[in-house]
Amino acid sequence: MTLWFLWFSLTLDALRVMPYSTLFVAAVALALNVVANAVTRATMDIDMYRRVQKEYSEYQKQLRAALRTGDPDKADKVRKRYKPVEEQMLKLQMDRMKISFYYLIPFIVLYYLLAWFMGQVPVAVSPYHFNLLIVSATTPLGPGYAMNMVTWYIFTSVAFSVIVTRLFGLQV
Repeated sequence: MTLWFLWFSLTLDALRVMPYSTLFVAAVALALNVVANAVTRATMDIDMYRRVQKEYSEYQKQLRAALRTGDPDKADKVRKRYKPVEEQMLKLQMDRMKISFYYLIPFIVLYYLLAWFMGQVPVAVSPYHFNLLIVSATTPLGPGYAMNMVTWYIFTSVAFSVIVTRLFGLQV
């Protein structure tokens, strides 16, 4: 039991040191993106969402064209003709938002656990100096600037979101 506890403790300590911390936070971001996209894919009619999104895009294009002409009657006709599409798009967006509540609370808990576990230790190194509210790399570290867990998580989560969304066929 003591040997197992020592191994576990050393493993946890190693996860707070680069490059393991870099990979660990990236793996958490990837896992959370996969879970979120899997839940969305399993609970939503993606084909219908794409069809309505396409119709809605066409509506937006026609409405912009009508507004450019300066003819309010033409714009009103377009709005009336596409009113059902607009309502259906709003309903689908609300459904997608409801789905996100299934995994939002567990994700927030996991995020705060990760932030507590990692603390303020540098997790990754950026070649650039930047400071944008909570996303920053300002402390010199080796050849670059240190990024904390929040900054690295946001970068990796956004990057993985693009990839995973395409893999799951959820991009519109």
